[in-house]
Amino acid sequence: MIKNNLKLLYTAAVLGVLCSTCLPALAHEEHVFKAPWNACADAVKTQQCAYTNVNGDLFKGTCRVFSEALMCVRNQPIITAENVTLKDVADITVSTSHGKHEGH
Repeated sequence: MIKNNLKLLYTAAVLGVLCSTCLPALAHEEHVFKAPWNACADAVKTQQCAYTNVNGDLFKGTCRVFSEALMCVRNQPIITAENVTLKDVADITVSTSHGKHEGH
């Protein structure tokens, strides 16, 4: 009985160590969702930006430098797809008159 308990405890400890080392690595995998970066591709730092996810939810924010590239950082509540209005979309203006890296 004690031998079985020790075996179970050893197995749990090994699984715990494995999970604690591989989960943080997965958290830092490259982002697949590129919309926040694409939203600021032709923008300047602090310019308003917006993007949608696969569900159509609207994320509004400003372009900020992240990992040496501009990224749209949300600073307003998420507007769910069913609540997005034309005004929400019209409020976002993207200027193409500035250089891509101007204002970093």
